[in-house]
Amino acid sequence: MADVVLRDLDPLLLERIKRVSVARGWTHEQTCAVLLEQGLFSSELEVRSGFGDPEVDALSDAIAALQALPAGQGFD
Repeated sequence: MADVVLRDLDPLLLERIKRVSVARGWTHEQTCAVLLEQGLFSSELEVRSGFGDPEVDALSDAIAALQALPAGQGFD
């Protein structure tokens, strides 16, 4: 996997990343990868019309199907 270096990040952003890392029990690298992936999914959905990739279509369909499900009852 390639290394990614981000310079001059806002200290508040770094603190938010650290809080997610601690809350989830993830390493800094795992946290950044997950947050980057989630942000990418969100951005792809926003600009979906520019993508022709069938995987993006499948992801969009899956998200729409999950959102259409009724709220769960939770665990007892």
